[in-house]
Parts: sequence; C-alpha cells; structure tokens
Amino acid sequence: MKRLVLLTTAMILSVAVKAQRVEHNGAVIAFSNTIYSYDTISKGSNGDCVFEFTNIGDEPLIITSAFSSCGCTVPSWPKEPILPNKKGEIKIKYNTEKIGSFSKVIVVKSNSTDNEKTILRINGVVMKE
Repeated sequence: MKRLVLLTTAMILSVAVKAQRVEHNGAVIAFSNTIYSYDTISKGSNGDCVFEFTNIGDEPLIITSAFSSCGCTVPSWPKEPILPNKKGEIKIKYNTEKIGSFSKVIVVKSNSTDNEKTILRINGVVMKE
C-alpha cells in the first residue's frame, strides 16, 4: 500500500513539473533596466533614452504595442520579431519643453509568456536653460 501511495505521488509530481516547464516555453522578454532617470536636464535638451531587452525565450518575441501615460512621452519599438537570445530596444522621446519634475510610465505589450505587459518608468527634473 505504501508503495502504491509513493508511486502515485511521484507520478503526480512528475506531471506537475512537466506542466510548469511548458508554461515557460515561448518568448520571454528581459529588460536590463526598467527605470531611467534623466536626473536634472535643461529645458529644450535631448530627451531621448533607450531601454534594452533580450528575448531569453525559445520562440520569437513580438512587441505588439508600447504607449505612455501622456503625449509628452513617445515610445518606439521594433516591429519585426526578436529571435531567441537576440536583443532589441524600446526608444523613448521625452519632450523637455515643460519645466519641473516629471515621472512617466510606458507600457510595453508583447507575446512574452513571462509577462504580457512590462512597465517602464522615466523620471527627472527639467530646469530653465
């Protein structure tokens, strides 16, 4: 009887482990950093920054969209699939014409099995020239 219980338990655990492995197959996006601080920048200066990522999965990664919390922050992203173990970039253009502190959120949507939505953040202070 003990053998039957042990055998049944081992089979259930084996199936559970296999099911977990299947969940992690597919594209997986991994950002090197999800926060970018401009610190203090001058009004009218370059507001560009780049978030680098890698597809650490085993299928092509497709970024379906990237959008920000306001019109002063404009993201751009690769439209072609990112192959496994290859890198890509999300480029952000922040309008530095408004003086004062800022904190913005960019949402990146993809087919990543790990996380369909990734939150990127930028912040800083725009000073007079």
